[in-house]
Amino acid sequence: MNRLLLQCVLTLLLIPILLSPLYSAASENMQNHAVILAYHRIGEDNLPDENLTIEQFTAHIHEIKTGGYNVLPLTTILEHLETSAPLPPHTIAITFDGAHKSVLENAVPLLLKAKLPFTIFYATHNIDQKDPASASWNDLKKLAKNKNITLASLPTSYNHIAYKTRTEMLTALNEARRRHREEFGHETPYLAYPFGEYSLALKDLAKTQGFKAAFGLHSGAIDAASDRFALPRFSMTEHYGDLERFRLVTRALPLAVTDIEPPDPDLKTAPFFTGFTLPDALADKSENLSCFISGEGRTKTETLGNRIEIREDTGLLDNDRIRLNCTLPGPLSENDEPQWYWLGLLYFRSPQPDEPQQPQEQNASTYSQSPSSTSP
Repeated sequence: MNRLLLQCVLTLLLIPILLSPLYSAASENMQNHAVILAYHRIGEDNLPDENLTIEQFTAHIHEIKTGGYNVLPLTTILEHLETSAPLPPHTIAITFDGAHKSVLENAVPLLLKAKLPFTIFYATHNIDQKDPASASWNDLKKLAKNKNITLASLPTSYNHIAYKTRTEMLTALNEARRRHREEFGHETPYLAYPFGEYSLALKDLAKTQGFKAAFGLHSGAIDAASDRFALPRFSMTEHYGDLERFRLVTRALPLAVTDIEPPDPDLKTAPFFTGFTLPDALADKSENLSCFISGEGRTKTETLGNRIEIREDTGLLDNDRIRLNCTLPGPLSENDEPQWYWLGLLYFRSPQPDEPQQPQEQNASTYSQSPSSTSP
């Protein structure tokens, strides 16, 4: 009887705690999510827009090893999200675009020493052409022997293919798959979109051609609701690779919006318009949403309940790309650090019939993620 009375008293004492805002925030923060980082070149200081200095990358590794992060392979993260298996707090993944020699020489040894898993996306054309700035097939085959390293594909070249014909896109994907099978004896698991650009047509092809997931270069965290063929990554470059930003983006929370308009990131009309619907749980916080367009600064939003719409008639479509980032204050982390719900959308404008085509085989720096004026 005394034990039963004690349980009742404890339950009554716990009710105010369970209903308190602090507890609600903590529960809200326990969602199953991860952040994926995208690196390009390491130690090529003449290309600051796509490079991270060796000192910066070393600082990232130290932060990861000492800051309570859990670095997992992409495969593990995606499997956990598919099965609703819990991910550990502060889960991140490390990826590289391009298989550059500087990554092999300056990043891989540090990651192997730290025993951190990572993924390298490579373009077969660069390797077949024996590009001196790129890894070789022998280099990649040595890496493939390490269980902490995943090799995955870009299309055959780091080109603007999202607005190409279906035949051209299909050729670029299937040639990359074929060469991967020839060299490694199995299918390539994942695809990274060059420059982070994908159209609905390219995304649909990625789904049907054997890839398990595909990754862009728009900002945001991922969770079970994330589109597996439009997964966001935070790009790390010299200008946006300091530890303050690293800590900020690795604490990002997924902002799972729906009904995104226009559904195709390939813009063909003006003026610029986009809209999306916030989840019901965040509808009452919509007035705290801040949206920024890179190079343009903060943009006005129209809010109707949990529906958000953005219209700009300032000639944005004169640009080849429009990068939109929207953030909403989230609950404090377990260390009482600020966290932000984060949504990134990347739109691009395919060349019109009377315009020249965009040059091919550009460096990733041309369109690397530029989070200026986008961070909270």
